[in-house]
Amino acid sequence: MAQQFSVFFLGVTGYIGGSVLVELKNRYPNAQFTALVRNPKDNAAVQAVGVQVVQGSHSDLDLIRKLSSENDVVINCGDSDDLPLTKAILAGLENRAQATPDASKKPILVHTSGTGLLQNERDGAFHSDKIYDDINIDDIKSIRVDAQHRDVDLEIFSAGKTGLIDPYIIAPSTVYGKGRGPVRNLSIQVNNMIRVALRRKEVVQTGPGTNVWNSVHIDDLANLYSLVLDHALSGKDKSTDPFERFYWGSGDEYVWGDITRELARLLYARGVIRSETLQIIKIEEEPILNPTASNSRSVSNRGIALGWKHNGTPLFETLPQEVEWTLAEAATNA
Repeated sequence: MAQQFSVFFLGVTGYIGGSVLVELKNRYPNAQFTALVRNPKDNAAVQAVGVQVVQGSHSDLDLIRKLSSENDVVINCGDSDDLPLTKAILAGLENRAQATPDASKKPILVHTSGTGLLQNERDGAFHSDKIYDDINIDDIKSIRVDAQHRDVDLEIFSAGKTGLIDPYIIAPSTVYGKGRGPVRNLSIQVNNMIRVALRRKEVVQTGPGTNVWNSVHIDDLANLYSLVLDHALSGKDKSTDPFERFYWGSGDEYVWGDITRELARLLYARGVIRSETLQIIKIEEEPILNPTASNSRSVSNRGIALGWKHNGTPLFETLPQEVEWTLAEAATNA
């Protein structure tokens, strides 16, 4: 697409952010991208994608406020839980709106949340008949105030009510597949389960493993970001409630116990764990695996209404590759 606009991007060195960056660079070749990068060693890789680098961290709030005020769009794939960071971004965008008032060109925020919003008991058991639909704003409004990510999301919804800016939230589920970004290209949930197994020489599972989550391939998720940004830039979004700009990044459901059993089979076949037998633990033993112990069920009908499709290889079918990628990572870091 030939549109010319400027983007301030946070999180380009991460798994999701890197892939989203590459997707948007390809989709908007005339857009100007500026990225906040904390570690100087990552500068060259980010610049190679055609992005201007500004050195800084999420604690540099004055800098973030300034950069947000200087760009048409801010995309935050860097942190879903940093409230001061979010307030600085919103303040910068609101300053831009007030300095150049044009109702047809409001500053845009695309923020990354997560379906961790819906997590319940972390005991590895099935607890959730409720499936949250993003096209039903009552579902989104009903999410607990004390849920993970919720304080940040509520701040963004509140900013949307001012009418100064157009904020959008995308909340991915379990993301999998090889990323396309300039720095980090492996995910967290499944890969952390593999990393823990390599350290312990056994695959662990919390409780009976009957808990259910959704999954989304990284390429499909990146495509959702581009569809949402297309929609935001089009001027065709007639939504009047900020909760109508919330999108689950959710595809097929899976049961965590199916994942752990298959990982045990694959890792035992590779000779890197002692047995295919699962070790049942309490999540307090391995808190890094927190999401694997809960339920989180959602459906992205709002994304589907934009034309979003799930084209990626299903999660279960990628597990052999996830094992090999994570083993290669471990060998590199050894």
